[in-house]
Amino acid sequence: MNCDKVVNDVYTFLDGELTGVRRSQIEWHLRKCSPCADSFHFEERLMLLVKRSCSDGDEVPAELFDRLRALIQQETTEGISGE
Repeated sequence: MNCDKVVNDVYTFLDGELTGVRRSQIEWHLRKCSPCADSFHFEERLMLLVKRSCSDGDEVPAELFDRLRALIQQETTEGISGE
């Protein structure tokens, strides 16, 4: 499993929507790849913050997640290519 596939599944993983096998593959990758683990931990904290901020029942706009995902992928790509 490569970093691109792991990063693309970040929300599916965090939402608990992956099969057990796929989830295990990503967990294994995260233990071995600190840049991906850092991205996942950031996303996890971000999701919790957004959920708490929207706790009055408002839905988080899908566009917000799309923009944040694009920014994080850009950061991950720049971080990996800059090493």
